[in-house]
Amino acid sequence: MQKSMISTPMLPSKFLCLKYLHISLIGDEAISPAYDYLSLVSFLEASPCLETFILEVRQPYMKHDSVVEDSSHLRWLPQQRHNSLKSVTIVGFCSAKSLVELTCHIVENATSLERLTLDTTHGCQSSGGCSVDKPNRWFYAERGILMAAPPDRCLPMGEDILMESHRARLAIRRHVERQVPSGVVLKVVEPCSRCIMLNF
Repeated sequence: MQKSMISTPMLPSKFLCLKYLHISLIGDEAISPAYDYLSLVSFLEASPCLETFILEVRQPYMKHDSVVEDSSHLRWLPQQRHNSLKSVTIVGFCSAKSLVELTCHIVENATSLERLTLDTTHGCQSSGGCSVDKPNRWFYAERGILMAAPPDRCLPMGEDILMESHRARLAIRRHVERQVPSGVVLKVVEPCSRCIMLNF
């Protein structure tokens, strides 16, 4: 695996007191297949007191360069310590190369990190690992329409999302797991057996 160094644009202002940041990128209107998730590092750099970072990515169709198919030339940034960051959650974690690069950057530079949650189910998370009993759940129905989920059953995810969940798990094994320090709790959320049966 080769890495190439890049620079990322910095935000013109600082959020010196910000401790909680939740970024939602929802739908094809919000993110293109070429979106560079690594550029979000600029928000971390601008928020020196940030303790909790949540990134929510929801797309009706999985379109991106997958690190599973091509892991060559992964980019990395000059060392930038995020000393206050304790909890990171990425909902809709996928195998997009730039998202894997962002995750690796966080793992390598968040010196106070305690918990990393990578949800490959696009928000279908519950205590059992699937979508049941999770309030305010949404999913993409046919033709990319965002709909509210029934409260008592797994979400319909579609074959493309289930396949992407599998690729995301491979990306985590190959590029993220080995870099996570022993003191950090890594939680990977995957579709449960009911989710898989529902969609096939």
